[in-house]
Amino acid sequence: MPLSSPSPVSASQAPSLLVLATPDWTGDYMKSTVALTRELAASYRVLYVEHPPTYTSLGREALAGSLTDGVRALGRRRAQVRHVDTAEGRNPIHVLTPPPVWPMNRLPAALYDRVLAHNAQRVRRAVQPRLDELSMTSPVVLNALNPHYGLALAGAFDEQSRVYYCFDELRARDWNGRHGGRLEDRYLQRVDAVISSSPGLHERLSAQHDNAYLVPNGVNFSLFNRAADPASSPAGQAPCIGYVGSLGDRIDVDLVTRLIEAHPEWQFRFVGRVTAPSVRRLDRYEHVTLTGPKSPEALPEEMRRMDVGLIPFVRNDFTRSIYPLKANEYLAAGLPVVTTAFADLSDLQGVLSIARTDSRFIGAVEAAVRNRGNEERRRQRIEVASANRWRHRATDVRTVLNRTRAAVPSA
Repeated sequence: MPLSSPSPVSASQAPSLLVLATPDWTGDYMKSTVALTRELAASYRVLYVEHPPTYTSLGREALAGSLTDGVRALGRRRAQVRHVDTAEGRNPIHVLTPPPVWPMNRLPAALYDRVLAHNAQRVRRAVQPRLDELSMTSPVVLNALNPHYGLALAGAFDEQSRVYYCFDELRARDWNGRHGGRLEDRYLQRVDAVISSSPGLHERLSAQHDNAYLVPNGVNFSLFNRAADPASSPAGQAPCIGYVGSLGDRIDVDLVTRLIEAHPEWQFRFVGRVTAPSVRRLDRYEHVTLTGPKSPEALPEEMRRMDVGLIPFVRNDFTRSIYPLKANEYLAAGLPVVTTAFADLSDLQGVLSIARTDSRFIGAVEAAVRNRGNEERRRQRIEVASANRWRHRATDVRTVLNRTRAAVPSA
């Protein structure tokens, strides 16, 4: 089915979309849920509900900040709503931060379920008045990796339909593995459709639900294509091998170390938050830079420094479910991409190098450095990324949402 941009729908005519999200709206990394929601605002009036903070997380925030920040954080008892301006022709997006709730992830199942029910009612009491104020009746619920509150709140908003958007393997997440899997299994019985962001997730979820769809991650093409201007690339410098994204347990530090030690004449630049102590050992090399996290708007400038983009992930149950945002971001910047064979990225097979062994990975990076001036390959990479824009992915998501609405019998 050809992808095309839909005609904007005015707020008075647009149906209602309630997004029960895991990611916060803002932050120092790209989020597929936020990107899709921005695009869906062309057809829907949107209330985006962030995952509720816990009293524990607010306490940590208070301890990390100033006294004034701490008092403000601990005193935050009411829901907060803000409006997000969107591109011309799209409806405004309303973002709700629920009031704090009790922590529960480490509780045994029976107690967890009781605390979840209590917390969910606190969230419901924050969301329903906002829906009423916005005249958003019988919304479609798009649940973004939040089966916990999705299950506890199923039917609470007189929703037309419920769609589950899964972009990570809950069972493999440390903070969620205890309860995420069992609650997801139960929530799948209450939803009308399932959307997965990777082939690995789609394979599992399509076996659990008859109405399952694959919508891979997209790219903010206009943002990352800014880095593709060859005239802006520094001249006369050593090749720069780069990585953009979180530096956690998914990184194969041993492989990256082998590459760094094999090429002391290159520069290596890692842009992102370090969450795994093992990554810190890379900082001992003089030709390695760990920049820390950067805002999404700053990433094109970082990529402009790079000659090759890396995705050096280990292979395990968690990474098997990933369709990395950075793949299309690198491609939009015109960069050659070298990745380990951690997941099914066959749709990008022709424009990135997938290495199944450490030696082949290092060899692929060396080849990418040698051929980095190939303008035809660079154009191919950019062309593929352009076809994977978020607006195209949102067209597919919109189709799923509309099908679930059409399947609801008229009153």
